[in-house]
Amino acid sequence: MRADTILLLFDIDGTLLACEGRGLRAMHRAVQRVCRRGPATVQIRAGGKTDPALFEEMAGAYGIHPAELEIHGAALRETYAEEFAGELRLTGHCAIKPGVGVLLERLAARREIRLGLVTGNLERTARLKLDSVRISGYFPNGGFGSDGRHRADLVGLAVERCAAGLPRHPRRIWVIGDTPADVESGRSHGACTLAVATGAASRVELEAAGADAIFDDFTDTERVVDLLCEVG
Repeated sequence: MRADTILLLFDIDGTLLACEGRGLRAMHRAVQRVCRRGPATVQIRAGGKTDPALFEEMAGAYGIHPAELEIHGAALRETYAEEFAGELRLTGHCAIKPGVGVLLERLAARREIRLGLVTGNLERTARLKLDSVRISGYFPNGGFGSDGRHRADLVGLAVERCAAGLPRHPRRIWVIGDTPADVESGRSHGACTLAVATGAASRVELEAAGADAIFDDFTDTERVVDLLCEVG
């Protein structure tokens, strides 16, 4: 591995793919099964949040005390993964975002690039999502919602894991996502930030968060690769 490695840390939902509500549906069913609650109407905006934070928000809407949530934590995560896998079997794979496949092929072919993840997803469900669109192999490591509640902490963990074995620290780190939370978490670690407007956040919101670069999507492969790999 070259000493001048560039580390690219990708978010998943809204950035690489979209699962169109499958995750929240599975999480609802997990809460209902494990905590023995009836169905409830809960309005949750998932973008930028980690799964532990989403479980807390959903549990509150179901009237579940934090102590009860903690007791059932392991069972909830296991049941959620089972329910999500069932969603995929029933409804099919998630939808890969425009340009992602070609972009990952181009980036993976470059010797100076190392790819990783920073995602609020639990690692097991993250892999289910990526496997459904056949891109999991591009991302051997990263920081996941199963590692912690706060996205900024996951950036530090992802850098530590993905930079392991390098002769020195990467000369540049990019955090790539679709929400202000992705941008803010990257900036908190001094990373460069690329925002893509393929999720729920608008370009105005992404600009306000301070993203270093914003793209409508990843279809302009040459421009994206040139930006991420430029020297300086």
